[in-house]
Amino acid sequence: MMLRTVIAVGALLLGTAAAQKNDWLIVPGQRVGPITASTSRADLDTLFGKDNVRDSSLDISEGPEAATVVFGNDKSAALAVTWDKERPVSIYICFATQTGPCKWRTASGIRIGLPLMELQKLNGKSFQIAGYGFDGQGSVTSWRHGALEEDPAACGHLLVRLTPAAELEGRPMSKQEASSLKQSQGDRKPYSSGSMAILDLNPMVSALELRFIGPGCVPK
Repeated sequence: MMLRTVIAVGALLLGTAAAQKNDWLIVPGQRVGPITASTSRADLDTLFGKDNVRDSSLDISEGPEAATVVFGNDKSAALAVTWDKERPVSIYICFATQTGPCKWRTASGIRIGLPLMELQKLNGKSFQIAGYGFDGQGSVTSWRHGALEEDPAACGHLLVRLTPAAELEGRPMSKQEASSLKQSQGDRKPYSSGSMAILDLNPMVSALELRFIGPGCVPK
């Protein structure tokens, strides 16, 4: 009886320790909560509990892709992890919502639903985003050496995408917004977040994805 009690208490402590590792923090270049470039599929069951993890598929721009979903029943917490053999490639954060709420965020304050002006304040200056109407539209292409600049030698890169407010709100664009969108389209060059055309669109952070693609990643 005593041995069973000790085992039960030990299991409870291990479960609590695993839960405590999830701080809802995104660390660009390193992790999403306890998930790092070296996390395995089996690790997810240990870190989050088997009941909170399932293998599924994620419908992304290039079509359905096999993924492991964590907290799939909670849009404000859901993660989708894609793999290359046994190592994670990308983590799609709160992938079921473009406006939030989302529990995951960076220490600096980047989160789903953050308005462009607030993101610009966090960076301390304007940054560059990809034009609309093409693959990767609205993605930050450069922080221009601002406060949000990532370590180029790190493993993970945090992709931040912004979507015009009208699209997120499900309403028709005003004439001014439609004109500004036309001025902000194209994949030949990035656009400044401080340009009038981009500001008129009032875009917000609609997608966050940590990609393990940098030189500091664990060899696969």
